[in-house]
Amino acid sequence: MRPVLLALALLFLMPSQADPGSHYMIHCMGCHLMNGQGLPPEVPGFNEALARLAQTEAGRSYLVRVPGASQSPISDADLAELLNWMLDKYAPGQDATLYTASEVTRYRTETLTDPKAERTRLLAGGNP
Repeated sequence: MRPVLLALALLFLMPSQADPGSHYMIHCMGCHLMNGQGLPPEVPGFNEALARLAQTEAGRSYLVRVPGASQSPISDADLAELLNWMLDKYAPGQDATLYTASEVTRYRTETLTDPKAERTRLLAGGNP
């Protein structure tokens, strides 16, 4: 158990050297399980909606701005890699445009005050 804790501590202290799967484990698994399931009703799973959200600018912005992503202590480049890793892992075969660090920078500063309502609106076809 001690080596695992040490490894996690090192990953947290040196996040730019961690791979996207490690970032997911450290920054996302508090709310989402390893298989992408959430903790309903507050935290939805994203398997069924991830690719759909990544197809629109408003959805892409939402994925960057969810609190666990926007407030994680990783760089914009690492967050872009993490989101791309999630798309590959949880929405394989979809034709989503890869995130870039500059795109994450653009969206990350916008506060998302009600993630649940925004997600509901986006998946219902609402526009920004």
